[in-house]
Order: sequence, then C-alpha cells, then structure tokens
Amino acid sequence: MGINYQNLILNTKSVREYKKDTIDNQKLKTIKDYAQNCIKIDDSIETDVRILSNEAYLSLHGVAGYKGNMIDAPHYIIVLSEKKPYYIENAGYIGQNLILKATELGIASCWITFSDSQAIKDSLNIVSDKEVVALIALGYDANASQKGSATSSHIDYKIGLDEMVYIDKWGNGADASVLEERGLLEAFAFSKLAPSTLNGQPWRFLLTGGKAILAIRKDSNTNTYEQKIDTGIIMFVFQAIVSSTLFNLQWKLEKPTDSIEIPEEFEIVSYCMV
Repeated sequence: MGINYQNLILNTKSVREYKKDTIDNQKLKTIKDYAQNCIKIDDSIETDVRILSNEAYLSLHGVAGYKGNMIDAPHYIIVLSEKKPYYIENAGYIGQNLILKATELGIASCWITFSDSQAIKDSLNIVSDKEVVALIALGYDANASQKGSATSSHIDYKIGLDEMVYIDKWGNGADASVLEERGLLEAFAFSKLAPSTLNGQPWRFLLTGGKAILAIRKDSNTNTYEQKIDTGIIMFVFQAIVSSTLFNLQWKLEKPTDSIEIPEEFEIVSYCMV
C-alpha cells in the first residue's frame, strides 16, 4: 500500500506552538532514515539532513523565524545542501516530503524562514561546506483539539482553482469539470492546500500542449530563497498526487520551448508532461 498523500495533506497544518514533550527517538530515526531515501528533484545534489533538539531554539533566536521570532519546538529538522542548480527548490521538495512523513507519524511541523545560512551554521556550531537550505520545527501541537478539526485551517484564504490553473492561455481560468475530464482535478485541488511563505500562494499552472507549466510570482514580500522553497513545495505536492493517482510524473527544470506569454511578475520555473 502506497502512502495516502491526500490524507496526509489534509491533516497537515503549520503549527507554531508546541508542547514541551519530546518525540521518541524511534520516530526521529524513522524521519532521518526516510530523508536518506526519499525522492528528490535531483538525486545528484548532496544533502545532509539532521535533527536538532530544543537547545537550537535559544541559539537561533533572532537569527531564524519570521522577523527573527524563532519558533520554540522540541526538535528541528535542518537540511544542508551542496550548491548546485535548483538546490533550493530541491530543499523545498525534500522538506515538504519530510513534513508529510512527520504527519504520518502523528508529529506536527512548520517551515521556519531565515535569510542567512552562515549565521545559522555559526549559531549552531555546524562545520560544513554545505549551505543551510531548510529549517523545520517538529513536535506536538500545543493547541491540538479533537481529531478531525485539523482541516479547518486549510479551507480559509486559498485561491480558487480558476485563479491557480489556466488552460491554453494565461488568465483563462480552468473549469473543474475540464480538469476532472483530464484526471487532474484532484492533483490541483490538493496543490491548493500546499503551504507557502506568508500564505502568498505564488504558484500558477498553465495547461497547454500536453504540458503543465509551473510559474511562480516574484513578490516584494518574499525573497528569492522563499520563492524557490515555495516552488519545491508545490512541485512535490503536485507530483505526489499525480504519481499516486495517475502515473509517474517527472518535472523538467527548464522552460518549455513553446512561446508562452505570461505577466512579467511571474516566472516559468518548470514543466511536466500531463
């Protein structure tokens, strides 16, 4: 039985307040082992995934977190990577995969933003030639209510399918029935639930010529690092759903040769055949 990504996506939310309880070592080991072998955008990019204890909280205060407000969690995942083309997108892809693995183990999580890899390495005394590319809080939700309520936070503030998916021409909003005919409705509906920096949902898909072309909005509220992480996150979620419901999907990290007109605040980052 494969992983039920739909269920995991529905039950994942960004948690910012954690109980003090630590996660047992067996579960942490499961996440670490999974990180070794999970699918990546580019397997040739060397990564190093570590799990840190709560001691990292004081070290990273003021260095990581939105406006320096570090999230206090019992554990953190830190991903280090060699610098290669698309290494940050690759980190977003891996990180979101690990977040869903944590959800499967009953563990809550949240992406933590930062702007200076070297400052994080210095704060944590990490000696490595790799760059810090992802930081994720792990623990148990301090405000966890009864089962079944985790999805409510998702439904708010998400753009409509017709604002996220265009058919043949930019701005030509997709109709759910057309997406259903193509077998892609589920993949896009779940992609809508993916987390993004400041919930900016910067992604747009253009379906044309048998391809799904992914474009990301360049936004003054987010930096290039955050935009690339958001790109990796959406690539993972879309691929996970398509691959578990339809066929094995492969992203191509380049612009397609089709001549496509898109607004200048967007940039085409990748495409796949659908």
